Amino acid sequence: MNMRHLLLLPMCFAAIVTLPMVAQTHKAVAPVVPTYSQVSFDPTSVRLPPHFMGNDIVRLYEAYKALRAAQKTEFETTDQFRKRIELAEARLLGNGMKPSTLAFVVPVVSEYDADAQVLNAGVECSNPHGVQEHVLGSIAVRKHKSHRTYVASNAFGAKITVDETHTVSFHIGVDNPDDFVIDDAKNLLVASLKSTPEEARRIKGTLSALALCSIERGEETSDDFILEKATFDNPHEYWEEMQFLNTNLVAIWFFDSSSGRIYAKVGPRDANTGKQ
Repeated sequence: MNMRHLLLLPMCFAAIVTLPMVAQTHKAVAPVVPTYSQVSFDPTSVRLPPHFMGNDIVRLYEAYKALRAAQKTEFETTDQFRKRIELAEARLLGNGMKPSTLAFVVPVVSEYDADAQVLNAGVECSNPHGVQEHVLGSIAVRKHKSHRTYVASNAFGAKITVDETHTVSFHIGVDNPDDFVIDDAKNLLVASLKSTPEEARRIKGTLSALALCSIERGEETSDDFILEKATFDNPHEYWEEMQFLNTNLVAIWFFDSSSGRIYAKVGPRDANTGKQ
């Protein structure tokens, strides 16, 4: 073999093996962060977006409460004031003056019946037992708890350390609970999902519930509270401030939070049969 050819071979090989060494750059893809919906809900939806969060009950409660507290200005006519409030209401959900359907993700409970091979899913709708009893039926949406201890004393100077739990909660006030079949023992709106044990285990991990509601102009919000005072025998105090967005319940949907798949829809009872 010609020596000149032999010398060329290593050079060619070196050129081939060094090509993949060129650095490649990749653009990092930012994860999608779920956010609350700013518009009214479409009740004809056949599937929900993955990780759907629904509407923000805190934002809507505070916005409606501020609207009802608004005052007519000195140089504003009554008609101008009314139109200003109506425009602000329409902007809340970006749907103009059309009737709105709200959707709130709410806590769900579930229990599998292995004999019947049914996963029973439920949403609690019950009397919140507020002192003022402004609302007789509600679905809790969000709660924030804080704890503290303090020293209390009575008229005789005896002292005791009290554990206080303070809760701020936001609820859907349900003006029409009698329109739905609610389990009296557990105060649950229930749907039964036929499933094998393996399917039920998978479903329970990402099972969520959605409360669909409509809201009418007027008394959109109300407030109540629960106060359980501490005693020397029971030095625990519980105080809950409850905020309600008053609505008519339209339906409860059970869905997979990761994929958006809808498993079941629970609507009002039939007017003739009384069944769901």
